[in-house]
Amino acid sequence: MSLTKTKVLRLISGEELMGHVEETTDTYTIKDVCQIATSYADPTSATARIGLAPFMPYTKAKDSIELQKTMVVFVLEPVNELMNEYSKVFGSGLVL
Repeated sequence: MSLTKTKVLRLISGEELMGHVEETTDTYTIKDVCQIATSYADPTSATARIGLAPFMPYTKAKDSIELQKTMVVFVLEPVNELMNEYSKVFGSGLVL
């Protein structure tokens, strides 16, 4: 299993998740998972507002979920601004 790192995952459904990711040959295990919510306040603008929302808040998904790699389109490093917001909720609260 790989080291745990905070990553953004795009699922084949189009959802984007963020959390502490551990990778095996066939799966990703995501701890402290949240969903990245995007909204466009002004439909004529290309500028989006981004926020973090609980992923399936009516479950214990926050603890951890396991995804088959076939369900994931790509995995990326989040930008510092997004990491700062995530850290406020799930981490030490330190801002980079």
